[in-house]
Amino acid sequence: MALRLQLPFSALSLMPSLKQKPVIERLHHLMRECAAVAAAVRDNAMDDGEPLDPAELIDLISDYQTVLDLLDEAFNVESAQANGACSIG
Repeated sequence: MALRLQLPFSALSLMPSLKQKPVIERLHHLMRECAAVAAAVRDNAMDDGEPLDPAELIDLISDYQTVLDLLDEAFNVESAQANGACSIG
């Protein structure tokens, strides 16, 4: 099941901040690594003819959901300009 986001036009023009950019790049790298490891888990299960342990699957889904929830929170943060906040400096 693919996650689909409907982004408002204004959200499409946002670029990551200088602080955020390396963090997002690292997350992309880790997500690609996770996908490769998940493929290895699948391959091992298929090779061995043994399904993944249900408890392990539930733990992994919980970890994945935590990542999704954190990214959703980051996406839905009100911008500093919109909430009247100002930077010091």
